[in-house]
Amino acid sequence: MKKTQQLMLELAGLVVAIFAGSVTAQAKSKLPKSYRGNWYGYVCSEKIGHVRTYYAVKLRFTSNRMDYNYLQTTKSNLSRLDWQWGERSLVTYKQRTDKHHRAYYELNSEAFMDDLNALQLTTVKVNGKRTQALNVWGEADAVYAFRQPVRAHAWGWDFQDYIPTDE
Repeated sequence: MKKTQQLMLELAGLVVAIFAGSVTAQAKSKLPKSYRGNWYGYVCSEKIGHVRTYYAVKLRFTSNRMDYNYLQTTKSNLSRLDWQWGERSLVTYKQRTDKHHRAYYELNSEAFMDDLNALQLTTVKVNGKRTQALNVWGEADAVYAFRQPVRAHAWGWDFQDYIPTDE
């Protein structure tokens, strides 16, 4: 009887060890709260006739989703942003470190395959003041997004390299 109980306990321990090992191997990194929420990137402005239109992108990150919204306004301070189009996708994040041992997060998503690859918090100067920014990069180049809409560090018209595509 004791050998049977001992054998059952050993078998149960082995099963628990196998399942515990497989669960940790499948775990994905969670995006820290400092990265989550709304971030705005200034694209550019365009003057048609006598009306100047400003374009911006709103990125929203949650623990498992990313929203990408294209906005426009005629206000130079980027208030009253009107939604033009957007896309939403499920995302997984994987924490990495660069050669300076700073953390960044790789994005894995079907909709944003090569368009947006990684995120890293940094600080940049905006109007002479150091401001926290989200450095977003993909295949082409890196751009900055801020917590509030700001006309600084424009993405430029070639930002289409960052537009999510389903292709």
